[in-house]
Amino acid sequence: MDGKNLLENAKWTPWSPRADLSPEFIADGGKLAIRSGAKRETYGKFQSGEISIPERRPILFSASFSCQNVANAEKSVFVMLSFYDAGKKLLERDYADIAEENGAKKFHRIIEAPKGAAHVIVEAGARWCPDSVVEFDDMRLETVALLPQRTVKIATTYKERQGTLEKNFDAVIDIIEKAGKSNPDVILLSELVYESCHEYIPLEKAAQPIPSPLTDAVGDCAKKYNTYVILTVNEKEGGAIYNTAVVIGRDGRVCGKYKKIHLPLAEAEMGTSPGDSYRVFDLDFGRVGVIICYDQYFPESSRTLALMGAEIIFLPTQGEDEIVQRAIARTNGVYVAVSGYDGPASSRIIDPLGEIANFVKDKETAYITEQIDLNKRFFVYWMSVGDGNGETKSLFQKERVTQSYGAVSKESHETRI
Repeated sequence: MDGKNLLENAKWTPWSPRADLSPEFIADGGKLAIRSGAKRETYGKFQSGEISIPERRPILFSASFSCQNVANAEKSVFVMLSFYDAGKKLLERDYADIAEENGAKKFHRIIEAPKGAAHVIVEAGARWCPDSVVEFDDMRLETVALLPQRTVKIATTYKERQGTLEKNFDAVIDIIEKAGKSNPDVILLSELVYESCHEYIPLEKAAQPIPSPLTDAVGDCAKKYNTYVILTVNEKEGGAIYNTAVVIGRDGRVCGKYKKIHLPLAEAEMGTSPGDSYRVFDLDFGRVGVIICYDQYFPESSRTLALMGAEIIFLPTQGEDEIVQRAIARTNGVYVAVSGYDGPASSRIIDPLGEIANFVKDKETAYITEQIDLNKRFFVYWMSVGDGNGETKSLFQKERVTQSYGAVSKESHETRI
């Protein structure tokens, strides 16, 4: 744990599940190499000896690596840190991340050693990549400063439909004013919060370009309370109308937009056009994404945002489906904030394990806030890693088998009639 190269100081042992799956292991010249044969099922890794660590201190792991004939290094080349207590009981296993540094790919991860940890074993391996060669070099562990909290105060709202656009306009400003007094970092409003009235409003009448008097008024509130605001509007753009989520910054200006991709038939037949790409937004507290209502039923939507690095997914919606929303959080390991219409409780904040952290209690209060820590990690016992804790957010990304997903895209398989 002195930051020296582990390939010079640690004892490394080859490991494979079975002899017939074992690659060729080469430890020479301060490097570790794994040479796979022609068999696709080959799986092997080097394991270090026990490396003593200080309890509850963040550890920085880094390593260089190179590979030949590996189609997907993110999935086939891995380093894991396995933490054990003094009795050699497994506590936690974590993947190191692959990061780009000066044009080269490296492993890098800062992880706080779990409570009770006495030592860590580093595992560096390759799997399921036939006829490949993987080399690991310059592998280091060192303690670093405690990780600071990254706290974010989220407000989600519930507003019942009003009779006219004018009344909705006033109600939108009123709920932002109410929520803004609680000093949130971001306020989420329900889907089409301005256009959704008791009476039928033609799409062309409700739609507006962006910026508009509505986004200007919301922007004034955002600036007044130094908060981000996320609202959806029917946006006129280039002869089309989109159901658009607008992200308004603390300075009151529009800083991003996402156009709803999955349109229910009724919405499409009204004349709304779909968007064609997902967006993440780097706000001053972290990276976020937005999906809108019907998007929630297509798991590719939220998974794409998670793969793009979204730490919070915001979901303005008119349709209520608590189990789907909790599944989005659980299967991606991210926070989900929902603002709905189906009673106050349909506006909720969900943690990365799929548990409801808070929800709006009544229509008079009309909002709630929840302070979260984006550096907090969430574990599930025996989640993939065996008799210990695994972090869902990391595991679900590292262990996806993307080459098997061809049928997810209509363009990638033959339509059967």
